[in-house]
Amino acid sequence: MAEWKRAGTARNEFADMIEGLTPEQLEQQSLCDAWTARGVLCHVTSFVETGAFGMIGGMLKSRFDFDKMSQAMADKQLARPVDEVIATLRSKATKSAPMPMFPEEMTTADLVIHAQDVRRPLGLAGGPTDEAVRATLDFITSHKMGKTLIADRPPLEGVALSATDMDWSFGEGAEITGPAESLMMALARRPVLDELSGLGVDRWR
Repeated sequence: MAEWKRAGTARNEFADMIEGLTPEQLEQQSLCDAWTARGVLCHVTSFVETGAFGMIGGMLKSRFDFDKMSQAMADKQLARPVDEVIATLRSKATKSAPMPMFPEEMTTADLVIHAQDVRRPLGLAGGPTDEAVRATLDFITSHKMGKTLIADRPPLEGVALSATDMDWSFGEGAEITGPAESLMMALARRPVLDELSGLGVDRWR
């Protein structure tokens, strides 16, 4: 089975960021409502710890509620020491998804978004590369699994998205403009609409 190199890079970069946090920062609420920074770590690690049978079993137990299953998987990791969870994420960084229908681009996009979920509330320096943001924007808007990653993705019909800091655009209609990273986080339903402008923003509100 081929290694997931891009996903591996995203997972290791996420691990680097988490490894530098204080105990207090680990308990900071992230932009992902369900989790603190530590919870996000446990969430992304749970998917390298779970195999296909575990995923199927989790879906059955949760009655095919993906969010409920994800929470249960993350809770198992919360019982472990943080440094042990980080080590697991690193050691299995290039592992593919437990289900073959989930492409590498989906995992990579998930990591890029979740890193910002942690980084933004803590005011941490750094951020995703332009290449990572562009790939995530392309995945969410154009890949057939984009709606699976962001189940409540804002409507794309009738809006024209345009980044102000890179050459990226999508769609036609009411304009929504702003930094590419802000567009990415808005597409992931994070509270960043005030960072965007254009007639299409009210439609997303």
